[in-house]
Amino acid sequence: MKHQSDYLLVTGSTGFLGGAVIAELIGQPRWSRVLLLVRAPDAATGRGRVVESLRKFSVTQDLCDRLQADQIICGDLCSVPAFSDDARLKHVTEVINCAALAGFGKPKTLWPTNVDGTLAFARLLHEVAPLRRFLHVGTAMACGFPAPQVVTEEFQPALDAIHLVTYTESKIECERRLRADLPGLPLVVARASIIVGDTRFGCGPSPSIFWVFSMARALGEFTCELSDRVDVVPADYCARALLHLLDKPALSHDLYHISAGPKFSSSFGEIDAAIADGLGEEPTRDYRQVDYETIAERHSEFQALFGPCIVSVMLRAIELYGQYAALDMSFDNQRLLDEGMAPPPRFTDYAGLCARTALGSSIAEQMQYDFKGISTRAAQALAALTRSSVKVAV
Repeated sequence: MKHQSDYLLVTGSTGFLGGAVIAELIGQPRWSRVLLLVRAPDAATGRGRVVESLRKFSVTQDLCDRLQADQIICGDLCSVPAFSDDARLKHVTEVINCAALAGFGKPKTLWPTNVDGTLAFARLLHEVAPLRRFLHVGTAMACGFPAPQVVTEEFQPALDAIHLVTYTESKIECERRLRADLPGLPLVVARASIIVGDTRFGCGPSPSIFWVFSMARALGEFTCELSDRVDVVPADYCARALLHLLDKPALSHDLYHISAGPKFSSSFGEIDAAIADGLGEEPTRDYRQVDYETIAERHSEFQALFGPCIVSVMLRAIELYGQYAALDMSFDNQRLLDEGMAPPPRFTDYAGLCARTALGSSIAEQMQYDFKGISTRAAQALAALTRSSVKVAV
């Protein structure tokens, strides 16, 4: 790859959303000017990690062959100085920053990655590169609590807002520090709502969060009413929205929601019916809205309902996601639509596909994607249970 003056640098390309972005980009003419920051000891290994991610999105071998080792910058947001002297950075004009540690765990590297490392990365690019746009992926749940039922982009969470998980707290702190510490950075923040599945491949690329709906269906009860709505968008729509925001020569705002919004959100009852239809089953009958304590009393049933699992981990998941499910919140997306982006699909349009593509693994196995940062002992136990369940299935 020859040096150019207009590289696009993408981080997080081996993750769910970042992988969707790369899957969209790799067939485009601009691909020759794309650079990828990847955690790897060398470029060849980094390329292999990205190709593995691309295959989850059924990217053909011909397209995967377009990825060259010299498009890889080996680096980690926790150690920005290690790659700060890479000459290619001086030719970066655009950044899509998807890299982050997500989920409801609390790994030691979460804050150093999501806040300190991201800030150091942005500062480096701000100092050495002729940046036109630094597109940073946030989360709509960075609004914290209290928040309105329909959260607008104008809403500013209080400094003492309550966060259910450290991830969302770290993301709003990162936004604040980027704006305060680097006022000249051409920053645009895209706060994604709850990302579940892909409209083409369902849960093939990742089962993240989908297991919550499967869990509620298996229990026949959960903390929300069937009429409560949830704001869900697929990874491929998010990826296209990011590229749309990147490509517009001028934007009207510096913060956008990539979300279903109140118009395209789905109720839990509608989602349950779509999943049932996708599986050729009946919708949940005699559903009950209950509190966490009522569900916790059924812990002796968890192995049968969810597969081999750690009961304490399942209880923590139910407690946290049960709180989210009961919020009945949505995130206004009018700014994105006003920029010319197509409306999002409804989750019910592809929830059945997600259900079918998730059939090969238990609910407990599907949860592992969102369990980064649980204790080492718990992680080892969960892995052992998974290996055991696979052997039994074989």
